[in-house]
Amino acid sequence: MEGSIAHPDPAARRAPLVRLFAALHAELRAAEAAATDASVASSLREFRRLLGSLDPGASPREPGGSRARLSVCRFWDESLREARGVPSGVVEALETLGPCLSWAQNPNYRRVPPDPSFLENYGYAVVAGPMDGPPALAIDPRLALGVLLLGPGAHYPLHAHPAVEIYYTLTPGGAWWLDDGPWRSEPPGTVIHHAPDVRHATRAGTSALLAIYLWRGELATHAKLAADRRAAG
Repeated sequence: MEGSIAHPDPAARRAPLVRLFAALHAELRAAEAAATDASVASSLREFRRLLGSLDPGASPREPGGSRARLSVCRFWDESLREARGVPSGVVEALETLGPCLSWAQNPNYRRVPPDPSFLENYGYAVVAGPMDGPPALAIDPRLALGVLLLGPGAHYPLHAHPAVEIYYTLTPGGAWWLDDGPWRSEPPGTVIHHAPDVRHATRAGTSALLAIYLWRGELATHAKLAADRRAAG
């Protein structure tokens, strides 16, 4: 089901990008204030600083043709309808930006999929990120921001990467694993923080899982599956 869709004029993207960045900035501020770990609070503060400095007008030169789509995009509209308990500006911005997004998959997983159905039910799209990464709507070398989409029942097994990461959950029913576990359910609007190289996993429930991610630090190195994935099976 891979394909493409037409993308709107770049000028039409600025307003929803501004709304999305502002809403996420406010959510990170609240998460920082609620953090009980000083190092996590400091990390969230740095994410918030970088997010606040993003330029929604720093768009790359538009490529010819259309934006790439993946099989998992069949769940995009449904996942946005399921998103609740988060600022309406986030969902509205993503609805507007959806046709602009170019979807990608980690090349490590394309070479060796975690399971036979994984690539049919996994994909991510970059909203803001470096010029030399997957196509982004706004260019910034210091921060990667995008969306992760998993189909119902999809299991993204234990993996790790050197970048510091935040997930901001948008849909209910998903489960999240950190280091030695256990699995935990997190409601929409939760900020999940992963330090560099910590093992973590994600599992969708009976409906699709949609989350916003942010990376900082080492942005060029893709995630790799953990050698021992049995604990989070």
